[in-house]
Amino acid sequence: MIKRYFLLFFILMVAVSCGTVSRGKTYTIAIDPSWYPLNLQGKGPNVYAFSSELLRAISEKEGVFFEKIRMDWDNLTLGLEKGDYDGMLSSITPRGFLKKTYTFSDPFLQTGPVLVVREDEKVHSAIELAGKEIAVDSLANEALLIEKFPGVIVQYYDVIPEGLDEVLSGQLDGALINYLQATSYIRDLYQGKVKIATSPLNDAGLRLITLDGGNTELVDIFNQGLDKLRDDGTLDGLLTKWELL
Repeated sequence: MIKRYFLLFFILMVAVSCGTVSRGKTYTIAIDPSWYPLNLQGKGPNVYAFSSELLRAISEKEGVFFEKIRMDWDNLTLGLEKGDYDGMLSSITPRGFLKKTYTFSDPFLQTGPVLVVREDEKVHSAIELAGKEIAVDSLANEALLIEKFPGVIVQYYDVIPEGLDEVLSGQLDGALINYLQATSYIRDLYQGKVKIATSPLNDAGLRLITLDGGNTELVDIFNQGLDKLRDDGTLDGLLTKWELL
């Protein structure tokens, strides 16, 4: 009898170490469809649909279930802290004291600023931008640009088309524009005229977030599934489908 109990205990421990105990489990995930305070250029519904399909794809990969809960932005973190759901999708960036409060997944959609240049421009390194005139729309992006590309000359634009038109005319060498806004303009008015020359310059993006220490298993499952979708091309396929790439 003792040997039998020992065997059952051993099997259970192996199952836990392999993560099989989590298979079939349901997690509740809260989402604010407006994605406040992000400016998504009218793409909020696209991002919501993409996120919903992403959760479905990860659940299939990892053998778990995600139950979505729509939640207004001003109650999103409060509900998580009260334990109303297991995690939330949010644009909160993992910085400083926030890491003591929340556990963050890898970003599943990056939203930080990218450098946009003329289609025929070749930019291979930051050194090439020394002395170049680059347009920004805020003090924060100016500081980020100078940090990443020392030696640039900063100019300001009021609206994105103004900055892009000056890039096309040769008055400016490039413009720093948030990723989703850049993809929108490149896909529409500026297709074949300008291109994204860099990856996002900071870690801004959408992530799955849980309370620190409260549900690290959920974050691990999400990251594992995200990696698999990235490796097999599913992630890029979903981004393309919803015009986010």
